[in-house]
Amino acid sequence: MVNAIDATPESFGFFPWFRSFLKEELAPYPGRSVTVARMVIAATVTMILIMMFRIPGGFEGALYAFMVARDDMRSTLKNGISIAVAYTLGVVFILTCAALFASHPSARFLWFAASMFVVFFALDTFQDFAVSLGFAVIMVLALPIWQTQDTAGNRVELTLWQAFACVLGTLITVLVEAVFRSLFPKNELMQGMDDRLSGVQGLIEAYADGEPISEDVANRLVKYTIVGVSGLRRILARSRYERHYRDQLTAVIALAGRLVDLSSSSAKYPHELRNGDRERLNELASQIAAIRQSLAESRIPELDSKPVFEPSGIPLLPEMERTLSLLPQVFSGSESIDAYFPSIPDQEEKTGGFFKDDAFQNPAHIAFAMRGCLAATLCYFTYEMLDWRGISTAVTTCVLTALSNVGTSRQKQLLRITGAIAGGLMLGIGSQIFILPYIDGIAGFSLLFASITAVAAWFATSSQRLSYFGLQIANAYYLVTVSGFNFDPSLATARNRVVGIMLGLLVMWLVFDQLWSASAAVEMERTFVSALRSLGKLMRAPASPDPGVAIAEVDSLRETINANFDRLRQHADGLMLEFGPSRDRNLAMRSQLLRWQLQLRTLFIARIALLKYRLRLPGFEAPEPIRQAQKDFDIRFAERLDNMADRLSGKDVANRQSLESPLYPLDKSIPENCPTGLPDCLPVVRSLLPLCRQVESILSWLELEMFNS
Repeated sequence: MVNAIDATPESFGFFPWFRSFLKEELAPYPGRSVTVARMVIAATVTMILIMMFRIPGGFEGALYAFMVARDDMRSTLKNGISIAVAYTLGVVFILTCAALFASHPSARFLWFAASMFVVFFALDTFQDFAVSLGFAVIMVLALPIWQTQDTAGNRVELTLWQAFACVLGTLITVLVEAVFRSLFPKNELMQGMDDRLSGVQGLIEAYADGEPISEDVANRLVKYTIVGVSGLRRILARSRYERHYRDQLTAVIALAGRLVDLSSSSAKYPHELRNGDRERLNELASQIAAIRQSLAESRIPELDSKPVFEPSGIPLLPEMERTLSLLPQVFSGSESIDAYFPSIPDQEEKTGGFFKDDAFQNPAHIAFAMRGCLAATLCYFTYEMLDWRGISTAVTTCVLTALSNVGTSRQKQLLRITGAIAGGLMLGIGSQIFILPYIDGIAGFSLLFASITAVAAWFATSSQRLSYFGLQIANAYYLVTVSGFNFDPSLATARNRVVGIMLGLLVMWLVFDQLWSASAAVEMERTFVSALRSLGKLMRAPASPDPGVAIAEVDSLRETINANFDRLRQHADGLMLEFGPSRDRNLAMRSQLLRWQLQLRTLFIARIALLKYRLRLPGFEAPEPIRQAQKDFDIRFAERLDNMADRLSGKDVANRQSLESPLYPLDKSIPENCPTGLPDCLPVVRSLLPLCRQVESILSWLELEMFNS
């Protein structure tokens, strides 16, 4: 079913839709003004210090106000420290390589290309976004310094100044965050989820009481439908939560977003209560209230309800009940298997490290690094061949573009180009022509800078469909106006920087969006199929009896599945910006895959919990017949997942679902091997079978939907 939000853009012409799109994206929502104020203050204070003390590389210091995470004060401080560590790594890498290659002009090209490969590989494989961000930025700022003819002492000094500018920007951003946290203490992640669930609860209570929906509730639902949950996902991705809990919260965020979409769509249609609807609505509202309370207290929701598959006078009520019923299931088997790792023989305690678990196994990381390296090296080769070093901003643009999920759709290039034109040409060069000649002090320039930063920050706090436009405005404007320390009456410098930005965008478009890309709709379907196949492999895991090898295998699969889920959401966001004759079909496919993804996320969490029995972790040692029955159960479900993936891939396969319940071996084995009163079997009876039934229920629903669609 395509919800109303997805269907509306094609219901009228482009220009009316575009006006409506901008109006919805730029409308205020709870917390937006405070976030924009923090970004403006941090960027402006950084700029003032950069200008006062004439610190090279100041434009990147100011840009950190847009890029440092803000989920809570603790994480913000940790991000600041991580970025400082990354600067140190970057500077050490540059200076070490400089000692080896800087004096050999013929080796500089190879040094640059190899360094760019390292930069893009780090962007795609570092566990901590803050570390990858800091490392990439200092590398891209310092490398061009060592490609010029200058004394070694001057180049070392300039490299250190570049690092200090970034440190200053990070420090100011963290300090501003500390001040705002003292004035507005809250957890933005939990607050964001609570606000969304509160809006849904308000709608349900209005239906149950037979009252009209209040304007506040209606506005909140519409705004959160437009904003989506990409901001919450971004906060969670940069947080320091334990991995299993982060997986669970990711599923909760997706379910909360789905509930908001369903509620907003339901509110558009007239309704009339039928028999039993009021009781269902009251039950639904009380469940939402209980879940909100549980999330606020950081405890697991304790709900035991099943969706009612009966017609209702309320549009989409059964679908809302089904979606809400998945929330408590997300926390099934809530103890992470990571908690048991130290108890496994010969398994070292996991420290996380710098790299993702699949950093050196997944060929996609190498492919991304090769593409990024090719794009940046082409830019370097171009301005070296033309002897036009003023356009070296092209390399910086390549890296900053890669930070924002480059390649999710061709339409994202529109945001990059229009953002560069707006920030570089219109605001950057425009202010140099019409405003800066009449400003003779730092106060006037600060006012102009803060005003343009506020515009960029407002766009940057939009949904995923528009947020990168704001970041690109800030990047282009800062490159043009904050790279010098006085007013330059010549427009040549500004022109060169804008040309460099456009060159970087053009090359990234060619390398990422033309040479190796498909439409967002095609990529979304491929990613979903990949997620199904990876989940099938996880259902079969572990393949090795060795605990260390088994855990490494599970870790790699978990990373792959989470990456697939993230890419699926990114392609879904990008698809909203794709137009053409197949748009209606693509939107219907998008809505369907996102609905199925909610079930897959819950299935993924349940599978992680079941692995405790397959790995025979302490307290989960089931008798061997039961363990073998569970293995048979897992294999049969893995085959069904592969079958669904084949069906979506276009293969002509039949629904091979067996008439015999896959749970039959377990249902039979548990009574035979767990006589009444045997304490060792109680955990199995209480946890294993319910989890398996949950997996069977979810997979059967998916199979029914997929083979009947």
